[in-house]
Amino acid sequence: MSFASGIVLGRVDALPDPGAIVVVPHPDEPFVSILVTRKGETIAAFRNKCPHAGYPLQHSSGRVIVQEGRYMICTAHGASFGLISGECAGGPCNNGDALERIAIVIQGGVISVA
Repeated sequence: MSFASGIVLGRVDALPDPGAIVVVPHPDEPFVSILVTRKGETIAAFRNKCPHAGYPLQHSSGRVIVQEGRYMICTAHGASFGLISGECAGGPCNNGDALERIAIVIQGGVISVA
């Protein structure tokens, strides 16, 4: 599934720094979501699907585990991914896998799918 251009993902000032949130752009498809990440002034977005096992990265509470302000941790198997790069940094995905990047635009402090 691709994400339509213009889908609003949130506001920059609402993102934890450093941190990540999960956005469900289609309420009728709750298992298809986007990770929006921030570290300082750098914002990125990724399909919320671990390339190792296909699971979403967040904890069952909805919280994305961010370690050392640099890595997102997949709560299913412990794979870790760069907060901004999305590249595998360790764990069972350590074979060159990466999260699928989603192009974004930021205008007036609002983050949207490009």
